[in-house]
Amino acid sequence: MKQRCNLFLALAALAAVAAGPVSAGAQAAAAWRPLLIYYSLTGSTRIVAAELGRALRCEQLELTSLRERTGFWKVNCVIDQLFDRDDVPGPVKLEIAQYNPIIIACPIWIHRLASPMRTFLDHGRIAGKEVYVIVTHQGNYGDKDEQSVRQFLAARAMHLKGYSAVLTRGTTEAEIVNATKAIIKRNFSEMEKPVSGTTNQNGGCDNE
Repeated sequence: MKQRCNLFLALAALAAVAAGPVSAGAQAAAAWRPLLIYYSLTGSTRIVAAELGRALRCEQLELTSLRERTGFWKVNCVIDQLFDRDDVPGPVKLEIAQYNPIIIACPIWIHRLASPMRTFLDHGRIAGKEVYVIVTHQGNYGDKDEQSVRQFLAARAMHLKGYSAVLTRGTTEAEIVNATKAIIKRNFSEMEKPVSGTTNQNGGCDNE
């Protein structure tokens, strides 16, 4: 029995040698499973997300809010931001743990991430992961806003790898797309992209 065991171990060792070491490229490819998480109210951030998804061919999760935010009820956006009120989120049908890195696209409302995204991130679902952030804004935006976002992410154990901002006020859809393409070239051009098609796990969303 001992001889059989030794023979088995020897054959296993030979097989491992024949297979050779796993290349760094193969390891990186296995680890590269990006997920795009975005929230859009008026549609501008959805344009950014669509271009990111097209270029990176990554899966997408669109956050939804059950709180009324149209017409008069846009006041809910203000209340959420000024009083740090959590959103009432729609269902999330995706297991986040299997993805890395995470790409976040989200508008800035009153100098902070929009409350639907803040509420989602506050639940700690992507703590410890690498994240790339693209924020959209309407011009009232500066270094303090960026630092606020960076501090928010760091406090929740996210490892920020890239940060960009896209001005949407007074711009055309084509200009937003071109700004997003520049961000992709700057942050993602050297990353290996998966060959699978884009999938939106939460389906389409209207209103933004």
